[in-house]
Formats: sequence, structure tokens, C-alpha cells
Amino acid sequence: MNYASARVSIGNGDLIAFRGRKGPLAPLVRLVTGSPYTHTAVAFWCEGRLLVAETNGANAAVAPLSQHLGTDFDVFACPVKREDAVDAVWDALGVSIGYDFTDLVVVAAHRLLGTPLPPADDDKLFCSALSATIYKHGGWRPAGLPSIPAPDDVVRAVGGVSVIEVR
Repeated sequence: MNYASARVSIGNGDLIAFRGRKGPLAPLVRLVTGSPYTHTAVAFWCEGRLLVAETNGANAAVAPLSQHLGTDFDVFACPVKREDAVDAVWDALGVSIGYDFTDLVVVAAHRLLGTPLPPADDDKLFCSALSATIYKHGGWRPAGLPSIPAPDDVVRAVGGVSVIEVR
């Protein structure tokens, strides 16, 4: 399905899992995780605009989903009440959240070498950790989610079956 057709079916709180191909991180994430998913964000509507809460390499931010045109993505149903997800987006983005490059290395070491993951923290997050944090603030308590989840971990935890595929 194309973006224009899919847009109206994407709901508040839905997980957007991107299948990135560009940039230096996308191939590394795919290599380390063995998954096509390289980035996640949480969708929500605000004044008629479809936005996503995501990390952008510097910090947590809100951006129009349309800024990701040209990148394939899958949409997964929100795992909490949709209004709780939107409230959690604003709560999570109401504090300063930096981008955590260190956690990327920690997750890679965990996946490739079996190094244990440390406890999660909320002051610096990369994309999938932010998505999981938003859902957790909305009451989500998935079994087996790692303390620092990679994009494929969050996809698996929300059920792993996409409701929309945008290509």
C-alpha cells in the first residue's frame, strides 16, 4: 500500500517500524539484529497532521510521518489504549531525552557476544527504547522485552503482525 492510502488508517499510538536502507546505521542495525526493521516511532494525530514521536540522532522529537516518505515501513497496532499512548507521548517528550549512541553499542554487544544488558534508563534513548518507554508509560507490560530493546524487540513485543505495510 502506498503512503497516501495508508495514512488515513494509521491510528494514535500505532508503532511504525521502518525498513531503512539509507545512511550508515541502517545496514548495521539489519546486520546485528537480523531484522529488516531499523527504526521505530509512535504515530499520533494532532490538528489533522499525522506525526511520530521518535529519536532523530540528537534527541527525542516530534516530526510529520511524511518526512519518512521513500522509506518502507510497517504499522503495528497500538498495544495500549490509544488515548493513553498519546498522553504518554506528550509526557515522554515533555522532558529532555538525549540520543543514546552508547546503548546502540551495548545492544550490539548483547546480540553478537551475549553480553548482559544493563537496566534501562530514561534520560537517553534510541528509537526503539523511546517507543517502548512511551508504551510503558501508557501501562504496557510486555513479557520478555529486553531492558534496552532493539527495533525488532519492540515489534515482537507488540505482537509482530503488521496491520499495514507501506511500500
